Amino acid sequence: RALTIAFAAGAGVALVSAPLLAQQGASVTIASFKFGPENVSANAKTPITWTNKDGAPHQIAVATKNLKTAVISRDQSKALTIAEPGRYDYICSIHPSMKGKIVVK
Repeated sequence: RALTIAFAAGAGVALVSAPLLAQQGASVTIASFKFGPENVSANAKTPITWTNKDGAPHQIAVATKNLKTAVISRDQSKALTIAEPGRYDYICSIHPSMKGKIVVK
């Protein structure tokens, strides 16, 4: 399967196709309209993968980086890699009451 990477200009962030890298980084499960775990940490340049176990679609958005994953359907995964250390709030852009935090070391 081909690797897909999209860079945001100057943001130090990349969206990465999940199936290739999910085993190497942190992972979050989406179930019952909640992130588990809600707070996740990862090393810089290490993917964080969200897997949707809900019947409804979800989309991860990091507002401070102006980034969104593609919509994640049931039993699909999408990953986000952040190159710059820091703390980042994220939400499901489809269901904004779903919130979490990413700590990049």
